[in-house]
Amino acid sequence: MYPSISSYTWLPLSFLSKLRVIHEHGFEAVEIFATPRHLDINNPEEVQEAGMLIRDLGFRYVTMHAPSSLGDLSIPDETERDETVLACQRVLDTAMLMGASTVTFHPSSIEDEPNQAQERWYALMETLRDLSGYAEDRDIRIAIENFPQPLFGSDPVELYERLAKLDLPNVGMCLDIGHAFVGGHLPGALSQIGEKIYSVHASDNRGNVDEHMAPGHGVVPWEDILNGLRQMDYQGPFVIE
Repeated sequence: MYPSISSYTWLPLSFLSKLRVIHEHGFEAVEIFATPRHLDINNPEEVQEAGMLIRDLGFRYVTMHAPSSLGDLSIPDETERDETVLACQRVLDTAMLMGASTVTFHPSSIEDEPNQAQERWYALMETLRDLSGYAEDRDIRIAIENFPQPLFGSDPVELYERLAKLDLPNVGMCLDIGHAFVGGHLPGALSQIGEKIYSVHASDNRGNVDEHMAPGHGVVPWEDILNGLRQMDYQGPFVIE
């Protein structure tokens, strides 16, 4: 496990504005929070400039958080899902250009509808099957982030088990600590997940809403969280978000 920092932490400033500063403060890993007001991944010049600076500064580890606006990975409508797959492929292309090894995606964009759950799980798995080979050709892993309640995909154990059962070599989960804690899943869920955790998003809260506080400023039991991650021999990024 190694420390990383998400560029979400310096919104609304541009991605480039603080990159050199965080490297000077000792961070060797960074997560690109891809949102147009911060870093427009549809702007080739902006992407090229950011990629060059990441390489020039010598960051050892780079990951990316896909734009939440790109579409709904679990939409049951086939036409809309196909459009989302194309949008995800464009994100993966950009991630490759910027040297990212893992891209985190949200599982959906709507609240959990119990009568739609099975359709949505099926659609999500189909989307991931469609994207896995495309990402593998670019040497990129895909991580699906557990959402906060009441959004679809909020139970980290259920999400993990479904991704593990899917058994794709480069598709796993991003464990968002803040989301899981608000949902009452931590620290207990840590004993039920393992090697398919590709990334961890770390932020604090007071147990009611996802407040994105810095770790140590809320009531998340960080000692228990870190012990649980060590016990599962987690080797990926611990991204301060």
